[in-house]
Amino acid sequence: MADRRREVQEIRERIARLDGELCERLDARARLSNEIRALSETEPVADGGEAEWLERIVASSSGDLPSDSLRAVFREIRAAGRAIEQPARVAIVGPEGGFCHQSALEAFGATTQTVESTSAAEALSEVVRSRAAFAMFPFESSSQGFSQSSLMALAETDLVLVGERFAAATYNLMSLATDKAQIEKVYMTAAAHAACQRFLDSDLPRASIIDVRSPRVAAELAKEAASSAAVVPERAGRVVGLELLRPNVGDSAEAQNRYGIAGQRPAQRSGHDISCMLFSTENQPGSLYDTLRHFAERSINLRKLQSLPSKRDGFEYVFYAEVTGHASDRAVVTAIEAIKRSVGYFRLLGSFPTAS
Repeated sequence: MADRRREVQEIRERIARLDGELCERLDARARLSNEIRALSETEPVADGGEAEWLERIVASSSGDLPSDSLRAVFREIRAAGRAIEQPARVAIVGPEGGFCHQSALEAFGATTQTVESTSAAEALSEVVRSRAAFAMFPFESSSQGFSQSSLMALAETDLVLVGERFAAATYNLMSLATDKAQIEKVYMTAAAHAACQRFLDSDLPRASIIDVRSPRVAAELAKEAASSAAVVPERAGRVVGLELLRPNVGDSAEAQNRYGIAGQRPAQRSGHDISCMLFSTENQPGSLYDTLRHFAERSINLRKLQSLPSKRDGFEYVFYAEVTGHASDRAVVTAIEAIKRSVGYFRLLGSFPTAS
């Protein structure tokens, strides 16, 4: 047994030396990010295709570290580097510790300063007024589809989409307690309460449920006693030292959110981009076909198409479309120019590297 303990201790010491080497390499990476910051002005969030970059990292790995863990580690490293290169104030929709806030920290870095907004229109206004460099807002969800209010709010500004972020909308039971039976009080937002009602009824029927304004507040209150817990996104609980007591307690276990990132200047072409737009057609047979054929004729993939009520014209509708390619690609440019000549309304919402 003593030999095993000594062997484990030796391995721990080797791990500690490797941790020191990792720290040195991360410091070297940070110095390079500082060089980029000194040489360039603040750029849109897109600094190349993250999905392709991550897959190259995974492909170069031996496989000893699970690929999901490797992706999570390098996402954090990339975000930390971006925060040095492009320090930015980001307007978000929702409270501190919420899903949008969590996604902003993952995209821009853990030290990013965020501004809470109650709606996409308010977040976008912060950028229009130059009080924030970017706005992050709900764009699409697996349960409710596209956010009409977000799309229309963006269309009414001169801002453009420069990025996207996908995130699991996962609520977790977090606490200092080690057993669910110890829990007497549970803190959560009203949104989390509604999303986790079945779990609360079945697993914590005797606990007092206390609604609070934000996941961060819920986590802070839950930290005060071992008999308390919070139902929050995992990052919000980890920040204050809570442990995961029960993961994914929402009524919809596979819920996903997609967030749009908008800024003043277009994102640079990465080679793995998508372009988003709104347009209206005449209400007559074949008009939508006549519009979409411009993509097909140029071998441009139509990723998504959705009709949305137009706030301007009562019960009239506009179409939201996503296509593969950047708005500066020759095929996309010529398709857009042809479409503009045949529709009553057209608004290019932006082009950016795909995150999926």
